[in-house]
Amino acid sequence: MMHSNSRPARKALACTILALGCALALAGCHKKAPEKSSEPSLDSNAASAPSSSQSVASSPSSALGATPVAASPATREAGDVNVASLPQGAFALNQKSDDDAWFRLLNDVPDSTGIQDSRNPYTISIALPGNATIHAFRFVASNQVKVTPNHLKVETSGASADGPWTVAYDQDVPGAADIAPGKVIEAEMAAPVTARWLRLTLSSPPGAAPYGIGLTQFAALGKFDNAEAPVRNVAGLYHFPLNFGSDGYVLLKQQGAGIDGCYFEAARGGGNGVRIGKLLGTISGGIEHGGVLRFTRTEAGSNAVTPGLMTFEPNGKHVYTALMLGDTRDFDHVKEVGGNRIGDSALECKVGNASPAEAQLEKTGKLALYGVNFDLDKATLRADAKPVLDNVAGILKAHPDWKIEIGGHTDSTGTSGHNQTLSTERAEAVQQYLTAAGVKADGLSAKGYGDTRPMAPNSSELGRSQNRRVELVRQ
Repeated sequence: MMHSNSRPARKALACTILALGCALALAGCHKKAPEKSSEPSLDSNAASAPSSSQSVASSPSSALGATPVAASPATREAGDVNVASLPQGAFALNQKSDDDAWFRLLNDVPDSTGIQDSRNPYTISIALPGNATIHAFRFVASNQVKVTPNHLKVETSGASADGPWTVAYDQDVPGAADIAPGKVIEAEMAAPVTARWLRLTLSSPPGAAPYGIGLTQFAALGKFDNAEAPVRNVAGLYHFPLNFGSDGYVLLKQQGAGIDGCYFEAARGGGNGVRIGKLLGTISGGIEHGGVLRFTRTEAGSNAVTPGLMTFEPNGKHVYTALMLGDTRDFDHVKEVGGNRIGDSALECKVGNASPAEAQLEKTGKLALYGVNFDLDKATLRADAKPVLDNVAGILKAHPDWKIEIGGHTDSTGTSGHNQTLSTERAEAVQQYLTAAGVKADGLSAKGYGDTRPMAPNSSELGRSQNRRVELVRQ
């Protein structure tokens, strides 16, 4: 059970509510003041630095069978991402459907509250969205006193979620009882390890964890292989207890990598089955690497637009969603909730006679085209982008008077010059496709913005994922 950081009101409330349900005898949040570090502004696009770091080296006695780690802190290689994060498509396998505390361990939000659980040892199995080569592990100590575990173990498997398992990291945490809140423990692998599944175990001796055990964050830094996977089909009816109105019903329709959808209140009465009563807003987005749905949510009436993402359990039954309400370095600005897939649905989302994407572009003047996927670091459109762009072409041909700028945007990974060139070439590739599909050439322009117009901070994958986009803007 998770006890959260008491700085903002939301975290204090989370701590109070979860403490009441905790099986442990807690007398408060037992929290030390975290170490201070300077925070970059959104415009800086710089990653926030940890307040401290700790190098851990393996020894034969403590890491039997493990790949040794270097005696220096882990350094992210060029192109490395946190392959075990929810924004990359990873998902926990052995958790109860109503237990979403583990979200805070894998959400890649720098200011996350993390987990605090009464189980000792605490084990979580993580399905990665694809095969990955891992160069380093990162563990961030709990923000609560005497909660960081005395021992950390990570195992890998390339065969199945049930193993067999190979120990990749197996270490005691020096001074765990008095470790500084939020301290970073980094371990670079002497030799990379490959994995499709990870198993993380946190443990402490009996009596050494009076308030439970937990971490603020866990990360596996590495790269996915470049094999192109089929586009995941996520169409259907879903239910979320929060994030999407009082009823929490979400309908997703899919063509290729493109997603149109809506969220609504259900109609009351009239027999069995869910029917759309009141449309609360629309969803427009696309499926990207790892089977992650990136989208924007547009509220009916106010036309307020909020970016978000959904990550799906491998079997599709359970879903994680996050809405970015502001600076994604701050837990208070990331609204997370779990949901469940109800099943296939013949319902339709219509805003008058317009599709959700058309309605968003008409009412807000902007449309982020998530799901317009390109080959890695290239401006070559992938086949799964075709249905998304065909849908856009249909919208624009129905509005021949519209003047549209196609804007290419990247995250801050790589040099500014490279990002500028890549974003320009990708915007031009979309322009060429739409023109070939029959959209009037004099109604389209293309411009690359590189990393100069982020929707979110680039300090985490959660933010970077929203910044990589093609955007249509009515002129």
